[in-house]
Amino acid sequence: MSPIKNNLLKDATNGAMLSNTKLHQKLALPLIILSQLLGTSLWFSINGVWLPLSAEQQLTESDLGALTLAVQLGFIIGTLTLALTGLADRYRASQIFLFSSMVGAAVNALFILTVDIASIAWLLRFLTGLCLAGIYPMGMKLVISWVPRYAGSALAWLLAMLTLGTALPHLMRGITLDFSWQVPLLVSSLLALLGGLLVGWLGSGPHLPATASAHTLRSGLRALTRPKFRAVAVGYFGHCWELYAFWMLTPLLVLQPLTALNLPLSAVPWLAFFIIAIGSLGCIGGGLLTKQLPG
Repeated sequence: MSPIKNNLLKDATNGAMLSNTKLHQKLALPLIILSQLLGTSLWFSINGVWLPLSAEQQLTESDLGALTLAVQLGFIIGTLTLALTGLADRYRASQIFLFSSMVGAAVNALFILTVDIASIAWLLRFLTGLCLAGIYPMGMKLVISWVPRYAGSALAWLLAMLTLGTALPHLMRGITLDFSWQVPLLVSSLLALLGGLLVGWLGSGPHLPATASAHTLRSGLRALTRPKFRAVAVGYFGHCWELYAFWMLTPLLVLQPLTALNLPLSAVPWLAFFIIAIGSLGCIGGGLLTKQLPG
């Protein structure tokens, strides 16, 4: 190939890459927000179908608590593992998100086949929580890697998508009332897979290094020596304890007044969805209010 043709080919390749990067930058924030919504639909997928599931399998409210706590425990252990081992720095956030979405979608669907084996069902929900540790926290890292100047505003949207994603299983159950409880679970798996594929296509942005050196456990725990960090962390833990307990119990809390008033139980998933989803408006509103704060 002549030098002139070679230079023209390089120019065309560089121009295509630049055009592709600009397209990704324009789509980055909405795609990350959408993928966060789709991925977090796995979190309370069991709770969305709890009434028909518990009736069929003769499960109790204690079983609901155990399965929900399995997800929370998996998420906590997964998040700490990613942070303290440095895995979140050694691999691209988009790769972790895609892998977690694919595995999370699979184990969420496998729950359908193993629901009658309590130990395996609990383990699968625990694994779902582990996978969510690679979805939810990676959303903010992806935002920083693509559009760091919007990180503050994006946090409000990502929290809103977590809230809406939590409510999504109830909406899917409301739409599929004429079908078995397995259908919404499969839909949530498909949504999570779609979210992962979107992030996989988007990739990680240029504002963070592809990889970084691993952190030691000691360096990760050093943050706890700071009083202000401990205060924020403990407050956040307490808030999540209360919030997730409420989200878990919402369909059961809705069921009681409907039963007392002899209203149709088909309204349970719709009411549960709106009660939880309305919190997403508070997240977005809170994000807008922070723009008005000084400094």
